[in-house]
Amino acid sequence: MQIATYVIYELLIRMQELNPEIGDFVSCKRTENGILVQTTSTPIVIPEIIYQQQFEDPASISTIELLSLI
Repeated sequence: MQIATYVIYELLIRMQELNPEIGDFVSCKRTENGILVQTTSTPIVIPEIIYQQQFEDPASISTIELLSLI
């Protein structure tokens, strides 16, 4: 299954509002732990459930959930 990179970009934009130092998107790949997103400053693992929520119902992701990814 391919990764919709626009969903990753949307998540990164939301996370950057909370912490601008996470960097910009470089690449991503699916792993057994979720989606590994490499940014210009740090790797971030996005659980599959958060990825799906951003795809289907972004408003259902809380600020606390976003902060836990950073």
